[in-house]
Amino acid sequence: MSEQSQLPKVSVYLITLNEGRHLNEVLASVKGADEIVLVDSGSTDDTLSIAEKHGARIIHQDWLGYARQKAFALEQCRNDWVINLDGDEVMPEGAFEQIQQRIAKGDINGIYLAHDDIFMGHSLPYHRHHRFRRVYRKSKSQWNTSTKVHEHIEVEPPLTHLPIDVKHYGYDSAHGYMDKLNKYSLLKAKQREERGRHCSLARVLLIFPLMFIKFYFIRRMFLAGWRGFIKANIDAFHFFLTEAKLYERAYRRKRGDDVEKSEH
Repeated sequence: MSEQSQLPKVSVYLITLNEGRHLNEVLASVKGADEIVLVDSGSTDDTLSIAEKHGARIIHQDWLGYARQKAFALEQCRNDWVINLDGDEVMPEGAFEQIQQRIAKGDINGIYLAHDDIFMGHSLPYHRHHRFRRVYRKSKSQWNTSTKVHEHIEVEPPLTHLPIDVKHYGYDSAHGYMDKLNKYSLLKAKQREERGRHCSLARVLLIFPLMFIKFYFIRRMFLAGWRGFIKANIDAFHFFLTEAKLYERAYRRKRGDDVEKSEH
């Protein structure tokens, strides 16, 4: 029996909506997967034709929210070992085989991989790459479906990490990044309200400078020159915007406005 035939079968799953820009590169980077499950919520670009070209199993599902959509997609996977990618995340060459070889040892339930965020067309040099649970056993994992944004999956230990940096295009342009963070900040504000976190004027005042210091100095974005300065400002503004929207929702509610209507 060949070494390749002894490696565990792995499913790759994605949730998509108009991800045609990078999807071909994404799916090419997981060549060798036993199956690719793509759960789409209504793409109107070439997402579906690209997925078909790579042999993906396409399932339509109206949007359920980030965590619930990913939980639904996970349930469609036939294999116990899965890799979760977004439609703008590309694995480096050889990474899929490296993952297969590691999980074949049978002593772990999950693997952390790191993000290499692309901003203005290039990586941010020396920027600390955050690790995410991207590879895990389906039978040992569960999505936390109570979150509206920054979804999180729980994986039973033991877990390990591999020195694999997943190229992430989601923050590539300042315009596109700001669009995403504007949406995320509203979801985050609503989530905090649901959990009993109310607006703090002290946080409105201090959150931007404190988060700028965190991103620019502690996370070493200053080493990326002007690109790092710009991204640190955008990241800090995201936190300010969340607090601003918490304040706005409380202010409008106090005045008797229709809060939800005002946000459309």
